[in-house]
Amino acid sequence: MKVLALVGSPRKGGNTDVLTDEFLRGAREAKAEVEKVYLDDLRIRPIAEVGDDLATRVDLRADDDLPGLLERFLAADVAVIASPVYWESVSAQMKCFVDRWSAYVGQESFKRRFAGKGFAVLCPCALPEEAQEGEWVTEQVKGWIGWLGGRYLGDVCVSVRDKGAVAKMPKVLRKAYELGKRCVAEMGA
Repeated sequence: MKVLALVGSPRKGGNTDVLTDEFLRGAREAKAEVEKVYLDDLRIRPIAEVGDDLATRVDLRADDDLPGLLERFLAADVAVIASPVYWESVSAQMKCFVDRWSAYVGQESFKRRFAGKGFAVLCPCALPEEAQEGEWVTEQVKGWIGWLGGRYLGDVCVSVRDKGAVAKMPKVLRKAYELGKRCVAEMGA
């Protein structure tokens, strides 16, 4: 069982990072092989023009870090989309990664390897309207993965502003940890 966490926040040691570590701790204790990738450390360019015919699309920007990361992503059983809310959406780092899927969605191997993959979302948001802000991210992710046949396994969304402050929120950390364990159990069943 492989779990790949994609961290879309540029703030190492921030709330997204802390939640991700707790999720991965739970997944690791459930006997999964885990990996965490900071998207901000990679060179992933925005999507280039793609053709109208899905079957003939080519990734014109495949000279960056996306192809290698995409292979690791497709090899994982569970993918964690970890992103703070930025302007009612995921971070630009995460959006660039997801937008690039458009160059691959017509490939049978991409669709086959994506289908059935488990997904979890970790989403800190800064305003007190926790449920509303988290939905800005969770509903997008549900749409992306639903269209491609993935499985939504759950999320942890929390209203927290100061860098790393979620580390002092034991109930939230426990939810992230338990979600990591549960995702491994559900995908391994």
